[in-house]
Amino acid sequence: MIKEKSYAASHKGLRNILSQFSLLAGKTNYSSIKEVNKLKKLGDEMIFLLTHHLHTENDDLLKPLEERVKGASEHDLHDHERLEKIQADIAFQLSKLDGTQDEETGHLFYLAFTNFHSQYLEHILQEELVTEKLLLDNFSAEELQENSMKIMQKVEFPVILMSLKYIIPAQSLNENIKILTAFKTNAPAEALKAVLDIIKPEMSNEDFVMLTSKI
Repeated sequence: MIKEKSYAASHKGLRNILSQFSLLAGKTNYSSIKEVNKLKKLGDEMIFLLTHHLHTENDDLLKPLEERVKGASEHDLHDHERLEKIQADIAFQLSKLDGTQDEETGHLFYLAFTNFHSQYLEHILQEELVTEKLLLDNFSAEELQENSMKIMQKVEFPVILMSLKYIIPAQSLNENIKILTAFKTNAPAEALKAVLDIIKPEMSNEDFVMLTSKI
């Protein structure tokens, strides 16, 4: 059995939404309430997914890793605390935007987010190069798969939908076939339909048709 990577899919999704937010924050007219509300809507989803992901990592990946390899979680837990504080400041600044800000204020917000974005990308790269390897080296394929299933069972379906909205467009065709085939096999038909409905606007028509023809 091929060992499952615990971070790959979720991190692709997070890189996707972080990049989307960075692009939108850079071109938003901060004196337009319509444009600011669009930014805030995307930002609220981003902050929610980042927060949910952090708690999943702490509880369901780093905790069992620490039990097996003492001290292995220390670096990531410290990083999570540091980044959570910066993220909270970004969320606070975002909440204060109301369409009355000038260009300079908007640019300063964009730079603040860019600072967080760059640090977060460095953090998740460290996780995939170091922490992922620790998981692969210290847990069997069966244990990793079982833990992945346990995580999925804990997550409420609306959160899964929101996550897949950003994960699916950021993955390869083969990776997506694997995920959606599992949905088709194990979940009610309406669950698969909900997934397809939420990912369709996020993908090119060509990619969407190709994916749905393979499941």
